[in-house]
Amino acid sequence: MVLKGIYGPAATILLLFLAHGALAAEFDPNQLGVAGREAYAKHQRLFNEVVPKHKVQTKVQVNSGLDALTHVTFYEKSTPINGRIEVPIPFELNEHIFDFKQVEILGSGLKGVTKVLVESTGAGNPVLGITAQREKSIQIKVTSFMCALNVPLKLIIEGQGTVEKIEFVHREGIAMAFDASIYREPGLDKPIKQVKVSVDATKLRSIEGICEVKRERFFRYYADPNGDRSGKESYFRGKGFLPGRQIVEIGPAFEDRYGAANAMATLKEDPKRPGSGYADPAFFERDEFWRFEGVDPNLEFVMCFDSWPRFTHPTNFPGVPNQRGTPAIDKFDAAADMSVRYLQAVNRDSGRTARWWEVKNESDVKSEWIYHHEEGYDGWKLLADFHNTMADAIHKDVPQVEVGGPVSAWFIPYAGDFAVWKNQARFMDLTRDHLDFYSHHFYEIGAMDSLERVRREGHSYVQGGLECTIDMLCAHMDTTGNRKPLVCSEYGSLSFVRDERGFWMHIKNINSLMLKFMDRPSDFEITVPFMLTFMHWAPDSLETFIHQTPDGEFVKTKNTYIIDMWTGFKGKRIPVSDTEHKVRTHAVIDGDLIRLAVNNHSGQRAELDIEALLPKGAKVESVKRRMALFEKGEVKFVYDDLQRLDSIPLGVDVTAILEIKLDRNLTPAQVWNERIHYATSTAVKVDGSAELEIPVDVEKAKAATLRVGLFRKGGFSQPLTLMLNGVGQEVDLTASEGTPNLFDYVEVPVDPKTLKAGNKLVVKTDEPGTTVTAARITTVTEGRLGR
Repeated sequence: MVLKGIYGPAATILLLFLAHGALAAEFDPNQLGVAGREAYAKHQRLFNEVVPKHKVQTKVQVNSGLDALTHVTFYEKSTPINGRIEVPIPFELNEHIFDFKQVEILGSGLKGVTKVLVESTGAGNPVLGITAQREKSIQIKVTSFMCALNVPLKLIIEGQGTVEKIEFVHREGIAMAFDASIYREPGLDKPIKQVKVSVDATKLRSIEGICEVKRERFFRYYADPNGDRSGKESYFRGKGFLPGRQIVEIGPAFEDRYGAANAMATLKEDPKRPGSGYADPAFFERDEFWRFEGVDPNLEFVMCFDSWPRFTHPTNFPGVPNQRGTPAIDKFDAAADMSVRYLQAVNRDSGRTARWWEVKNESDVKSEWIYHHEEGYDGWKLLADFHNTMADAIHKDVPQVEVGGPVSAWFIPYAGDFAVWKNQARFMDLTRDHLDFYSHHFYEIGAMDSLERVRREGHSYVQGGLECTIDMLCAHMDTTGNRKPLVCSEYGSLSFVRDERGFWMHIKNINSLMLKFMDRPSDFEITVPFMLTFMHWAPDSLETFIHQTPDGEFVKTKNTYIIDMWTGFKGKRIPVSDTEHKVRTHAVIDGDLIRLAVNNHSGQRAELDIEALLPKGAKVESVKRRMALFEKGEVKFVYDDLQRLDSIPLGVDVTAILEIKLDRNLTPAQVWNERIHYATSTAVKVDGSAELEIPVDVEKAKAATLRVGLFRKGGFSQPLTLMLNGVGQEVDLTASEGTPNLFDYVEVPVDPKTLKAGNKLVVKTDEPGTTVTAARITTVTEGRLGR
């Protein structure tokens, strides 16, 4: 229950005195570190200096008694658009934009709006992504404001309609009383969890035949080669991090020239074929495409097509924004021809191009592929058709390029009663004879405690969602005989926070997801965190390694702690185990050094007791720790010496790398070979019980583990039973009770002697609404190097 109020500037001052000023006096900002005090000062500016100048809406959450700001109106005047209008954003609001969740434009006839962008003086003019568009309102997420905030901003609205009001909105509300708790380390109010970790340096670990950590698959950043404007590419390469991915927006880059069309030659339709959508071939013959000149010929990376020019757009979708350049159905061939000509021109002038080319960025959502959710159109069938057309054309004329998609933005399989999964599975079936790989993005919602957040709301890849989703993909590919490599060309954090917490959410989520990808070296060819080197259009962005100061100096951000964490992480995998489901470990041996990565997403602070199993006579000489952490409102990095391998603290959502130095080089000859065997069905509803078949073609396994992915709204209030070949085990998931969308997996050891060529898994539960998302058995056999 909430109570709402709408206030003009005068009334707002009284409101703030009653609801904000009195509470603020109870808080001592000196209790916080520097970052917390800066956040407090910013909060004070919002409510004491900015809000009194504007018309606002507030609410009182009756259950908690908190007063919260929900709307700030910064423009209120009936204004016809008639092509284009400009609306300045008051400069004092700039630093608070990311405190809100969206911009709302209210008026009439707003389905006639074709584009909204923000003009940032001298710092880029990004098109804002419209998330909802109706006759009387347009909603835009503030995360679209990828621009500098230290300069005046203007909204540019193009198209037709009438604007009445524009406001920043946060419907859950921005608390008027400063919340100091979010600037303190998570988990301080919970007991410490004791976790035992055992690392075995007497043997190697091979996952589907891969033992060595292939750094080029994991240690990347978001840029194309030659694309870093801070000039630090060689520095990052020296640290072992390589450029991984970028997008080519054909229309904005060559038709509009990013606003410089009046000064440069532009891409136009072929004058000999008006209305065809085919590009003038003379453009690609005349223009120069030196993008990858001098790039290491052995460097493999990802590029993505997007935003085809306007002369390819459909004309029969009035009122449907096509900001990302979806081509008309009868112009698919023309769009493919244009893409081929671009690749040929790049190869001609640069001598090379990317290995992997994605067909269209994030094409699972309507803002990128406008045929989704349109009556009379099969959006996913058309998407598959377009991918097949592109792939066939590229394979014919540029055969060295691998083509894939759909570059999912919102891969939450259970959404819409598994409609999202059904669309993805159908896409794979429809493209199986054409595409070379499947590509997806995975973003974790920003939160200080990922477990606590997912137990309240939303979806989490950190809390089991990534494993469950990839298992579904792999199971379907194996079952349909369509096994293709996967590419993750973006992953990281969706964070609205623009302070130290924002840095922390990027660092902790990238570290956590990177560690998960390392456990799947046979599934992913390349994984690229969405962390740029430098954004020249937003020089103070929190998604970069480098910032630029107002006087032009390039400086490192705290995101470089990711690089500091993983620098030198190399070697051959060795077995490692732990006693906590929500602690992930990964270990390698490199001569006389064991590197052990540990991530704690248990929702509690942990204490690690590490046992190092060594060959006879070998001893530990020293232990060092690399770790980024959040403490007293600040992100810190430590690289320190530890005196022992027990009672090692690890905070909530923290990843640490322990470097265990031995007194000699180790070269284990024994190898434990892991093979993964998937059930033949996915998204199986459990009506009391459900049965799945898991084929296994391995004999004489030394060990085996069963993994079962599960989804249920509300979590589980009672244990469930897993029966494999008649042998049952009870699994207690009652800690998940109340979780709005439980999407996680359980793992249990199984006796390898009970395995057969065809294994029957029965899942039993009395709780309705349970779905087995995927299941798999991992077998371990013993071998020796070179055999």
